[in-house]
Amino acid sequence: MTRLFVKTNKKWLTSVGIDIGSSTSHIVFSKLLLEKDPASSTEKFRVTEREITYSGPIHLTPFSDPETVDLEKLTDILAVDYESAGINTYDIDTGAVIITGETAKKQNAETIVEEIAGEAGAFVAATAGPNFESVLAAHGSGAVSRSEVIEGTVMNVDIGGGSSNIAVCRNGRVVDTAAINVGGRLLATDSSGFIARLEDTGKELGKHLGLELELSKRISEDHKMTMANELADTLFDCLTGRLEKPLTQQLLMTEALEVTTGIDEVSFSGGVAEYIYDIHDKTYNDLGTYLGTAIKKRVSQLAANFTKPTQTIRATVIGAGQASLEVSGSSTFLSADIEYPIRNLPIVVPQIPSGYPTEKQIAAAITDSLARFDIEEGKQQVALAFNGTVKPSYDHLATFSKGVVSALEKTVEKRDPILMIFSNDVGNSVGNVMKRETDIENQILSIDEISVQEGDFIDIGEPVIENAVVPVIIKKLVFA
Repeated sequence: MTRLFVKTNKKWLTSVGIDIGSSTSHIVFSKLLLEKDPASSTEKFRVTEREITYSGPIHLTPFSDPETVDLEKLTDILAVDYESAGINTYDIDTGAVIITGETAKKQNAETIVEEIAGEAGAFVAATAGPNFESVLAAHGSGAVSRSEVIEGTVMNVDIGGGSSNIAVCRNGRVVDTAAINVGGRLLATDSSGFIARLEDTGKELGKHLGLELELSKRISEDHKMTMANELADTLFDCLTGRLEKPLTQQLLMTEALEVTTGIDEVSFSGGVAEYIYDIHDKTYNDLGTYLGTAIKKRVSQLAANFTKPTQTIRATVIGAGQASLEVSGSSTFLSADIEYPIRNLPIVVPQIPSGYPTEKQIAAAITDSLARFDIEEGKQQVALAFNGTVKPSYDHLATFSKGVVSALEKTVEKRDPILMIFSNDVGNSVGNVMKRETDIENQILSIDEISVQEGDFIDIGEPVIENAVVPVIIKKLVFA
């Protein structure tokens, strides 16, 4: 079903963000205002206001053993937070659960994030991935908006228990990201100084420093400081583009930063930032306080003003709740009986020839794009994404529609939904022409004004405005 003219001008949504980290887990509820953009000729809605309505307490992430997050305990913790906030899962319109740092490497990481997302609300996305985490933290910390205010470049470094997630923001946009295994909980002790938790990265760091680290073995304060200093040096090598040391290359979780100069301001968020800015001195018997001290001593190495962000420890969870949502254009084509939400769709971007490609060329481009990802057509749902390659003339739309249907022979035969995403305003037109020019009986979801990249995944929720505008969350899913 589709509406060509949307009467609604604005709508409030309730969003949740949940961050399951190596050290701590927390939840934030927000209100998001969707408003029709008066400058848009296509009645595009945008998020214009974001208001935090409840910030849950910081919880230590529960583990049943060193390699397994305790799902039952974590679920109980979050249930109490929902009750304290006075919110039911059916109140939630959108949101995201992100599992971060070393926790994303745990044996049950994927199960944890999928289970929590499924119970958190009708359309809450399960997410993971260091670059995506960097983007969320940059939004949640305020670094993105700060770069717009100063009309310059802000680097935000979000340091948690298992990783440091870096984002370079310029004029209100994230332009570069990276992540490195530098965090405050790579090692933790009991109250007597005996090692109670030791991540693989912490163990490798110990070997590099000539320290014999083992569970139940005592570690001195001096050795903790030695580890923190080495981690801080490695982090600053990453921030400044000095990648010669083998340890720096070993700890990098992503491609290195491309933008390391021309930075106007640098800010730090995440749990370790609480020590960098002397926000509190509570310790968790790990490396956090030592790492905060070591980083503070090295800030002068950066040719940028050292600033404090608007949010520190809750940056990622706020970003998950407020910055993960996008909405489609208003001119969509949505078959009436599609079941929502549609989760974890891999994005495939066919390389359609420019100009006026033939039906065969369009079909071949789709077939080639599926082959690039070893996807057998008809075996799994995918979203075909077309970035500005579809012209709005009827003849071209007819040729395009026939090419798509020709490429999806098994999908058509099984009567599975055909799912398409367009960057330009043609979603409704494609859906209508495809129905008119072909004899398929498949459901069609054809949404527009959404830009995605190959390798992304997308979740699509049920329409939030007049059965025309759907919420989407574009994400990465990366589990070790």
